[in-house]
Amino acid sequence: MHIDLSTLRRLLSPGPSGDEKRAKLTPRELESICNSFDESLHSRLRALNPTSVSLAWLSSAVDVLTFAHAAAKPLVPDLELDYGYGLSSWYLDNNLKVLNLCNHIYSEIERLCLGRLKLRIAIEFLRSDRNPSEEKIRQARNVLTDLEGEGVDGYWKSTRNIEELNRDLAVSIGTSAPQGKVLPVERVFHRMVHAAGFVTAFVAGVLSAAFHPSLGAVARIHVPEEFPWGDSFCAIESAVIAELERNQEKDGKTCALKELDDAEARARRLLEAIDEVAASGGSGEMVGRLREMVTGLEMATGVMLEGLERLREAVEGLFQTVMGIREEMMDKLSPETPLKVFFTIQNNKVTVISEI
Repeated sequence: MHIDLSTLRRLLSPGPSGDEKRAKLTPRELESICNSFDESLHSRLRALNPTSVSLAWLSSAVDVLTFAHAAAKPLVPDLELDYGYGLSSWYLDNNLKVLNLCNHIYSEIERLCLGRLKLRIAIEFLRSDRNPSEEKIRQARNVLTDLEGEGVDGYWKSTRNIEELNRDLAVSIGTSAPQGKVLPVERVFHRMVHAAGFVTAFVAGVLSAAFHPSLGAVARIHVPEEFPWGDSFCAIESAVIAELERNQEKDGKTCALKELDDAEARARRLLEAIDEVAASGGSGEMVGRLREMVTGLEMATGVMLEGLERLREAVEGLFQTVMGIREEMMDKLSPETPLKVFFTIQNNKVTVISEI
């Protein structure tokens, strides 16, 4: 018996009144859910095999990550949760790391979009007239020089924070859920979240290495034999690592992502062309070449922006999915658990600092 995830969600949805209690999932149903998850994840991982590491590929990888996390959500109603050091504590700690990863990626996307805006300013200086004045060429050169000085390091300062988060994610997948009496549904939930943890650590590692090659190669992740998709995971991991290593060997390459590297390379060549125009005294041939380069850079930055927007949408989808599970688990936690309130008293006035 196999139940696909869409059918499972319909089975687990509440009745018309929203108050009806459904029957607990049987061991046979849980096994079916587990098998269906493995098959679906296996299929998605095989489709990820990259021809190149690009923003488009990263977006697809984040989509797979979103699926892996979302698959465990239908099991939450059957979990028995509390504020102790059991499954809820273990999951919420891992969940928070994924949310932090989303925030890091989103922050870096914003930084790159700012860099794209600066490129746009340089392009406008050079396209404002058929033959831009020396002053506008000088202004465009200043913008491009500042941008080159910032480089990828300027845009991705917090990538080192992602690297630190990578280490936390690697540690989390190496730890097991708390031991003790574990219900079958809790065992399946843990297994699915554990599987999502492998994909999370891999995607985070690729992001770090792709945007900041100087930080080093992607650390390999060992997937236990109990997961039937482990070989596919390993094959994709090897292909991505090999691609990133090839990119790192190229001179002057500061970013391993295709769209970003193309825009960066075109900006460097445009800067060189501006210097050649200045040296030639603004000959017609050199100015014509300059216009061609401006057009090429504009197209490359457009492709880069499309890729960043798609990645932003994928990350927002992951964030909403993971946050949704977190909120559902928090709502399910025992309402009898005492609320801890931290406050200060000054001049007979009580000020709440935080609530836990």
